[in-house]
Amino acid sequence: MGDEEPPDDCMRCGACCFSESPRHARVSGDDHLRLGDGAEALVEWIGNEAFMRIERVTDGLHKCIALTVDASTSTFACSIYETRPQVCRDLEQGAAGCRGELTAKSARPKRALVVLATRRP
Repeated sequence: MGDEEPPDDCMRCGACCFSESPRHARVSGDDHLRLGDGAEALVEWIGNEAFMRIERVTDGLHKCIALTVDASTSTFACSIYETRPQVCRDLEQGAAGCRGELTAKSARPKRALVVLATRRP
């Protein structure tokens, strides 16, 4: 990815869902309400701010807890797409923010696919 054009299908990318920071995707009060009953499992509170929980894939590689990765088809999907936080809704495919995520994180989804493919039974 990196200097490549953004994919036509975000499910072939996933770069924006990877982070090294627990403050990855801010969850507002409205977002929390939209997430509904599952919010507490998805959200991590840092002080009085809420963020989507980040989970470790392997050392140095972390992803949003809502991101599902299918190594067999090399696809990524948001498990809470309909209720995702506003910050995720605002990230427009192919726009400057998307390109920034690709520039900064393009190797992470590829690495996740390799790691997760080796974990399959």
